[in-house]
Amino acid sequence: MITFGERIKEIRESKGFPQKQVADFLKLQRSNYSKIENNHQNMNHKQLKLFCEFFDISADYLLGITPGNKKTFTLDTVEELGKRLEEIKDTMFR
Repeated sequence: MITFGERIKEIRESKGFPQKQVADFLKLQRSNYSKIENNHQNMNHKQLKLFCEFFDISADYLLGITPGNKKTFTLDTVEELGKRLEEIKDTMFR
């Protein structure tokens, strides 16, 4: 599975930008930006937004979210899960 850092590095390199230029845009030291690409440091939400705007990409891609792997629940499902959890708690604490 590709990591967040690998994704941003792939995007930066495919557009031909050096780390320093992207780091400057994100108001980071180049060494800190390198840590993000190497998965030793995280971007904050503002940096993520700026990166996405700079490269005109979706944050979903960077975060590894694809249409097929989003987990959504209906109200009925949530209510059913709640009932099952209550049953489990009742069984455990009898």
